[in-house]
Amino acid sequence: MSSSAVPWVNIELECSSRKRRTLFYDCRKGTLDGKAASPAVSQSEFKSPTRYSGERLVREKPLLIAFHGGSGQPEQMEKLTGFISLAEEHDFFVAYPEGLNRGWNDGREVPGRKEIDDVDFLIKLVDNLRQSFPIDSKRVYACGISNGGFFAQYLAVRAPHLLAAVGSVAATVHEPMYKNLSVSVPIPIVFVIGKDDPVIPFDGGEIVLARRKSGMVMSAQAGLEYWVAANHADFRCVEIDLPVLDREDPTRVFKRVYPALPDGKPVVAYLIEGGGHAWPMGWQYYRERYIGTTSRQLDASRALLDFFFAQCL
Repeated sequence: MSSSAVPWVNIELECSSRKRRTLFYDCRKGTLDGKAASPAVSQSEFKSPTRYSGERLVREKPLLIAFHGGSGQPEQMEKLTGFISLAEEHDFFVAYPEGLNRGWNDGREVPGRKEIDDVDFLIKLVDNLRQSFPIDSKRVYACGISNGGFFAQYLAVRAPHLLAAVGSVAATVHEPMYKNLSVSVPIPIVFVIGKDDPVIPFDGGEIVLARRKSGMVMSAQAGLEYWVAANHADFRCVEIDLPVLDREDPTRVFKRVYPALPDGKPVVAYLIEGGGHAWPMGWQYYRERYIGTTSRQLDASRALLDFFFAQCL
C-alpha cells in the first residue's frame, strides 16, 4: 500500500520550544478497502468506555504509539510495521511520532539526544491526542524498534501510569538502564529479539551499526531477568517452539512466557533463531551484511497487538 493512499494526518506539537511532528491515523475516518472495521477478538474482555463529544456519545478506542529506530522517520516505521492496515481491521488509533535529530533520548549518553526531554513530549502528545480524539486512556500502548524499542522501555519507567503495555523489537536492555533505573510500577512488556543480531548482541556487549558505536547492552537473558524481577513475574518460564510459517526461511521462533505472579505483570519474549536487527515480517530496511536476516516465521506486528490487547490499566 502506498503512503499516498493512507488517510493519515500530520500533527504538530510544540515542546521545549521545538515543533514536533507526529503521523496520526484516525480509525474513524472510514476504511482503506471500503469494508467496516471489526474489533479484535482479544479486545472483547474490556468494555470500551464512552464519552460525550458535543451531544453525541462516542466509544473510546485504544491508541498504539510506534517509535522509529535511530535515523528513522514515521513513514518508514509505518512501512516497516503495517500498523495502519491492522488498525483498519481492529479499530484503534495509531501514532508515529518523529524523534528530534531522527532519534530518541532513551537514557543512554548519546551526543545530541541526552538534552532532549522526549518523555515530556510523549506525555504532552498523549494528552493532546486525548483532547482531540476519543482515546481510551486505559489502553495506550507503545512499541519501537532499536533506539525506539529502548525508548519504549525508558518511557514505561519514567512515565509508569501513561501506558498499559510496551513492546521492544531488536532492543533488549541497555547498560545505563540496567544499572541506574528501577521500575517503580510493573508494566506488561513483550520483546522480539534476534539471536543473531549484529547490532545489539544477544549475549551483550557493544552496540555497533556500520562501525558507529553507541553504548553497551546487557545480554538478552539479563535484560529479561531485569524485567521479570521488576514486574513480579514468575522466573519459571514456559517456552514454546512456534510453528514454521515459511519452509524456505531458515529462522525459527521460540516464545518464552514469564507469567505474572499476584500483583505482578507478565513478560513475554519472542526469540528468533537466526534473526537479525529487524522487524520480523517487515521489509529489509538496510543491507543484510549490517543488520542480519529479517525472519518470515513471525508476524511481529500481530504478535505485539495480541499481547497489547490482553492488557489494560
